[in-house]
Amino acid sequence: MLDDFNLKKGCWLVTVEKNSKSARWIDPDFPELDAALEYVRDEMVKAMFEQSKLRPRTIKMSVKERKAWRAFKKTMGKDVPALFEYASLDEIAKAGCDVIKQKAKKAKQARRKRMEIINPISSLEV
Repeated sequence: MLDDFNLKKGCWLVTVEKNSKSARWIDPDFPELDAALEYVRDEMVKAMFEQSKLRPRTIKMSVKERKAWRAFKKTMGKDVPALFEYASLDEIAKAGCDVIKQKAKKAKQARRKRMEIINPISSLEV
């Protein structure tokens, strides 16, 4: 199977699924981190993409600013752009990190359930 990839010297994470297989180079100093990040990559990209979309402006305007904005819209008519903003890089990164936390929490819960099945006596409250 590895012959299919024509891999060069180094450390590789090979993933085989029903109709696909992939190989990615991983840092030999952090193989666990690279494997964990690979596991959540698609969901991170989706969450970060959603967070980075243009959205209505969320900054509140003072009464004076709202009055000026209404006057501007009335003068300019349909040529007035809507007030939109993009998420900050911090908000986008947080969306990616939240995915990692959610996946880790689910994995921890699944591991707990497996341990209860393997050793039901140790999971009993005393």
